[in-house]
Amino acid sequence: MATLADSFLQDLEDLEEERDPEDDAMARKKGKGKKQGGVLGGADDDSDDDIPDAIAVFEMGEKSGSSSVSEMLKNDEFQKLMDEVRERKDEQPALELGKQLSEEDTEYPLITRCNSLVREIDDEMLNIHRFVRDIYSKKFPELESIVVSPLDYLQVVQRIGNTKDLTTIDFSDILPNTAVMAITVTASMTAGSTLPRQELEKMMVACDEAFLLNDCKRDVLLYLESRMSGLAPNLSALLGAALAAKLITAAGGLLNLARMPAQNIMLVGSMKKALLGMATSSYHTQGIVMFSDLILSTPMEFRNRAVKLVSGKCGLAARGGPFPPS
Repeated sequence: MATLADSFLQDLEDLEEERDPEDDAMARKKGKGKKQGGVLGGADDDSDDDIPDAIAVFEMGEKSGSSSVSEMLKNDEFQKLMDEVRERKDEQPALELGKQLSEEDTEYPLITRCNSLVREIDDEMLNIHRFVRDIYSKKFPELESIVVSPLDYLQVVQRIGNTKDLTTIDFSDILPNTAVMAITVTASMTAGSTLPRQELEKMMVACDEAFLLNDCKRDVLLYLESRMSGLAPNLSALLGAALAAKLITAAGGLLNLARMPAQNIMLVGSMKKALLGMATSSYHTQGIVMFSDLILSTPMEFRNRAVKLVSGKCGLAARGGPFPPS
């Protein structure tokens, strides 16, 4: 009498005898195609060969000499635009007294493009910040929770590098004393490890590119600031040319700002404020309007009310730009 194991073996032999020879031929063809061509045009989506090796890509970029992280800085259109902005930022437009820039002016398309360019530069800087943060979290993972501002974070990272004793580094020109003390204490207890030389060099290049993008952003804002008297004279008189340029670019243009309600204008360009458990201020976010002289000269107990009033006036002043009275 046959045992249960013998019956199982017999069933397997019967299945092998019943296999279609055409299926075997197809299987052999697929195996040959993988050996010869690797990933072919008709390869399965589940194939491991479809996933690029990140280390191989990084090493290939190093060998080819392409160490740049920012794609924007390698864009020819961006470089041409920045050259034009730098040429025009010191020129003053020839406008009659009380006249505004209109869509018929030859410089109006450049001003419109610069409004969106500032936001694109900010997005590129945030991408570089994420890139550096992912690398440096191996060395100092707690730093991103202490230094919230992306630009300040990149400056601190570039100064620290692989240094272990942070008491020898001066951060006073970047951070307040409370943040410096928090960094020093936390660094002495961190569980991070020293970065390899290649990763450290790549991160330093990324920081330099972020600072270069910040310089480009400053040039664009200086150009827009020089055109505020013709583009938005009412808003410029209320906030000042520099702050008006920042508010318009953060809102995505003068027309978008004119369409915003006051409660949204007060939050335009808002940034997190690192309290670190020691600050007495009640503000967790600060919009661009918060930095106007009208708000800063107001006593602290009345600032919330002042921000709402100034934001409403900014909306009214912006509507005088794209919608001039007939």
